[in-house]
Amino acid sequence: MTRYTVDGVAMARYLVDRLPPAADEIFEQAEQGVDVIEAPTVAVSEAIWTAVNKRKIAGIEVDTTPNAVLRGLVNDGPVQIASTDEQDLAVFGSLIDHYTLHDALLIATHRVRGTEAILTNDEEFTGEKTVWR
Repeated sequence: MTRYTVDGVAMARYLVDRLPPAADEIFEQAEQGVDVIEAPTVAVSEAIWTAVNKRKIAGIEVDTTPNAVLRGLVNDGPVQIASTDEQDLAVFGSLIDHYTLHDALLIATHRVRGTEAILTNDEEFTGEKTVWR
């Protein structure tokens, strides 16, 4: 079983079935229970906000509710929420001069949990293994 950390953009694109092949394969493996996808609360919140407020994800019209997004990602979906603890916050604190709040927390979650890679299209994650294509 391989574990991954996921960002809000990847989760939003998962909801409209618009992930690139490599990221899509990992989501499929997680749906089957083979792999695990984890996300800090801030990333899940970002996906909910994006789906509800942007109205379009990857060019696809979206009309949804926060609860529907949460169900699609977590309750009925393949994403597990990675609760933030003191260790995450300590690593986060060492990253805040280099990244945005969201990115620093995502990287901290990835590092503390030792996940294989971050599912993201964000090119700002220098030095971190990412999967997108």
